[in-house]
Amino acid sequence: MTNRPTSHDKKPQAEKPEVPDFSRYRVCDSYSNPITDTPVTGGADTNSQRLSHKRLLELDTALGKRDKEVLLAIQRHRYLMTGQVQRLIFTDAATATAALRAASRCLRKLKSLGLVCTLTRRIGGVRAGSGSLVWYLSHAGERLLRLHDHKPLPARRFFEPSPYFLAHTLAVSEISIQLTELCREQDMVLSALQSEPECWRSYSEHGTHLSLKPDLYAVTVSGEYEDRWFFEVDLDTESPAKVIEKCQRYHQYYRTGLEQKAAGVFPLTVWIVPDQGRKDRLAEAIRAAFDKQPRLFAVITGDELAHLVRYGGDGGMLC
Repeated sequence: MTNRPTSHDKKPQAEKPEVPDFSRYRVCDSYSNPITDTPVTGGADTNSQRLSHKRLLELDTALGKRDKEVLLAIQRHRYLMTGQVQRLIFTDAATATAALRAASRCLRKLKSLGLVCTLTRRIGGVRAGSGSLVWYLSHAGERLLRLHDHKPLPARRFFEPSPYFLAHTLAVSEISIQLTELCREQDMVLSALQSEPECWRSYSEHGTHLSLKPDLYAVTVSGEYEDRWFFEVDLDTESPAKVIEKCQRYHQYYRTGLEQKAAGVFPLTVWIVPDQGRKDRLAEAIRAAFDKQPRLFAVITGDELAHLVRYGGDGGMLC
């Protein structure tokens, strides 16, 4: 923990839509349907077409700042629901309904231009309306965002993700969005936010090269205090023994001292679980496995995130 004074002006914010319970979509059946670029404007089936470099340059000039913010947000999170896009970017509307409509209009425009696509699977079903749509960047959208970084874009096909992978990815995105909202509302600063694979850490033990792969890394600043966090999103699909194996990796990485050397402190690793029962089971298992070792972990439910980040939580969370 280091001193870092900060100030942050509060901004008006739209009401929040209801947050889906992603743990309800944690089924592990999978399927792989190839996905191609979204058709460009015209209505015909143009899945086989690609936007030319000239056309991408034209779009790069024509798109507004908010359009590009949406594209960058989807790129950063991999998949986002319409309501999540709204909460990240469309925060200046008078009501949640108006904000959601604005987000939907922007996403429909980007889709008509061939820059974003929607998955065939919806979260919450068709009756949930446009808010149930899940968006991702098309190949053309990726190419547009890389026009100026001069990095090669690897050729790849898009596949419909398995329900579990999609639920987990959206749940991690949700934590990222909640941290953004919390800092926006509470005069805090989110000075770093890294998703996979940027947040991964490489280290070695006994000559073996290893990787620590948290779901998310964040640095929050409140007044003079800075806190660092690793986040792990648990949808109650793994046994406690598997979670302990992952926790052992954190202890291995802690013993290298690499994070402490770079940042001065080791982040608290936060396991976010679906319900109180899962929280109690994991906390008990972690405490038993690492009884005489440093307390590197906290186990919380999703609705305890704000309290943990603002106030440090309570002793029942730490293990």
